[in-house]
Amino acid sequence: MHFRNCFLSTALQLAILSSLASGSDFRVPPYIQNPSTDGMTIIWFSKNDTPGQLTYHKHKSTIATTVISAPVRADALTHSAWEDETHFGGEAPAAPFRHRIRLDGLEPGTSYVYEVTQADSRFNSAFTTSPTANQPIRFIAYADCETEPESTGEHVEWSGNENDRTYPLDQTAGYAANLDVIASRQPDLIAIAGDLVESGGEQRDWDEFWRHNTATNSRYSLASRVPLLAAPGNHEYYEGPPKGYQQPGSERAIARFLTYFEFPDNQVSDSQQGSSYYRIDYGPITLIALDVANDSPHQSAYDTNFHLRGERDPNGGRAPAYSPGSHQYAWLETQLKDAQRQSKFTFVFFHHAPYSVGPHGWPPGRGEGLDEQSGMPVRVLTPLFMRYGVDAVLSGHDEIWERSEIVGTEIDDDQRTPHTIHFYDIGIGGDGLRGPQAGLENEYQEFLVHTDAPEIWRDGVLIDGGKHYGHLEVDILPGVSGNWLAILKPVYIFPIFAGDGTYLGSERRIYRDIVTLSSAKP
Repeated sequence: MHFRNCFLSTALQLAILSSLASGSDFRVPPYIQNPSTDGMTIIWFSKNDTPGQLTYHKHKSTIATTVISAPVRADALTHSAWEDETHFGGEAPAAPFRHRIRLDGLEPGTSYVYEVTQADSRFNSAFTTSPTANQPIRFIAYADCETEPESTGEHVEWSGNENDRTYPLDQTAGYAANLDVIASRQPDLIAIAGDLVESGGEQRDWDEFWRHNTATNSRYSLASRVPLLAAPGNHEYYEGPPKGYQQPGSERAIARFLTYFEFPDNQVSDSQQGSSYYRIDYGPITLIALDVANDSPHQSAYDTNFHLRGERDPNGGRAPAYSPGSHQYAWLETQLKDAQRQSKFTFVFFHHAPYSVGPHGWPPGRGEGLDEQSGMPVRVLTPLFMRYGVDAVLSGHDEIWERSEIVGTEIDDDQRTPHTIHFYDIGIGGDGLRGPQAGLENEYQEFLVHTDAPEIWRDGVLIDGGKHYGHLEVDILPGVSGNWLAILKPVYIFPIFAGDGTYLGSERRIYRDIVTLSSAKP
């Protein structure tokens, strides 16, 4: 089966790479956002307020169009006073300028080459617009990269392995290896289910995230070619040292997330919540991102964050509620009902995994056997997912690879059909590699790396298995009987070592838990 190739030909790739980025006027090189069949947004950040120039044309065309940007100072990206004093000695860089250009009137499923000139610097890349509903696609999802400069040299505890080792790659190398494999698979979309950075309010952590995703090396600046979708996690609301989740620090933290990303507007009146949850239709699928980082009443059995007050509490923060009665819940039901009729598959992604044996799988509360950031309250959405036939729910938070199945009934035009939803914890992007909690059970669990993919050692060398960084790869393609298939592959990035302990590199491997879904929708 031939997939759309947004990476164009090898010759063109090399030509773009040779002039990918030159000069130092970019604070963040250009990257693409908010894909549609007839448009794409290109964003970049510069050190000064000089307007930039974007020139683009269809691949193999000589007719080019030039657009001039209107830079706006991104005050939300100013380093905090604590960060400035601690890491920059009072001389932190000034806030950058944001450049945003929306290209409309493009053709569906079509490749475009673009060049951005910013002062004395220039950048070249390419993108492909969203396809029509009957084209195969590939998307990749992961969570919990939690980037920070301190990740370099930081080896996490390798929880659950037989000898209580630390993981052989540090978090920086682990995330980079994951992105290298992702780029090699030429995905059409990437979805990140929260906790992109360690501290949403610490600018250094965001700089580290974009350093990885706009790296101008063999990954061809991944974010310049593949749209990054993201749902906020609890760490995007975390201001960082020394104040943590205090208000208005969490509002300043999530403002950085909203400054970097552009998603379809959900029509909510609060601008802070305007794109923290959204829907994107891409070819044969619908992807819905939710913000489940908090709910009300505060510190109740319904709350996913005991440190933040909810939207409906007096003097609370502005993280949107998600349970019945909230705007997000009503919006979600409308989108799911429409997607059920329109799309061949529906995927929902958000941060807090509702079914888990990880540290956030305990019920909400404080004390032994409880958790202040539990994912269990999000189970309130499962009946809605079932009612409208959601195919898979992609989350993170617990940072263990686990798949659960909930069996129930989908209802469409009063027709009742048996239906199964697959719930994933895909929180192995590049941060901690946690293990299951002793004494915690998940009755819906179908696959857990720690028990279903045990490590295989030979003469002191790891041969296969075990918990590693990785992602979920999803291929959507037509079947042989007029139906459509969604093939969900759990990918792990396996580090290869010589007998003397020398690291030789990493390779893509797949856990034995491939799931194939079928849709008969025309």
